[in-house]
Amino acid sequence: MTASAPQKQVRTAARREQILQAAIACFSRKGYHLTTMDDIVTESGMSKGSLYWHYKNKKDILVAVMHWYFDQITEEMMIAIQQSQTAVEKLNILFDLFSDTIAAEDTLFSVFIDFYAETRHDEEITALLRQALIPYIDIIADIIREGVVSGEFKPVDHRYMAVVFMASTEGLLLYKIILAEEFGWRKMSQLYLETFLTGLLAETQSGDR
Repeated sequence: MTASAPQKQVRTAARREQILQAAIACFSRKGYHLTTMDDIVTESGMSKGSLYWHYKNKKDILVAVMHWYFDQITEEMMIAIQQSQTAVEKLNILFDLFSDTIAAEDTLFSVFIDFYAETRHDEEITALLRQALIPYIDIIADIIREGVVSGEFKPVDHRYMAVVFMASTEGLLLYKIILAEEFGWRKMSQLYLETFLTGLLAETQSGDR
């Protein structure tokens, strides 16, 4: 008796996730460039043939890891936003989401750094990252524009401010790796968010804080 199409899809998705989790472990431990497909085969416990059936090479796997991460975080962002009323609340919740995700996923974030590094040499990776970042920028820009319209925020270029928010957040995450022993991550991230919001808040809102 052959498996139905839905069963095959579930099995295929499970195998792919097994490979991605193995790849994340290997990339984090050895770095993207030093990791081999044989390393991922060993980590996953799957056969080499099965691995190559799902992904043709290591770059394919790296791209799949980042797609998986971006899809996950986007879904969580949309759920978080729906639970908030004001623009300030939404930015606070989004920042907390980023912070909590990175605090809990040091392994994944080290892979993220490797992915960023590849943009210097690989146009396909650069295009993928650009495509992945634009929806985040759009979401944050819409929140800031909403805050300007409601009077919470002073008049600003909402898209530029969204890029500043994203770039600063990711810069903080990099510093978390480098300066973790000297500076507490939670305190550092909270100071940044307070500074960012203070710069955005309209005069009346700033005075009420």
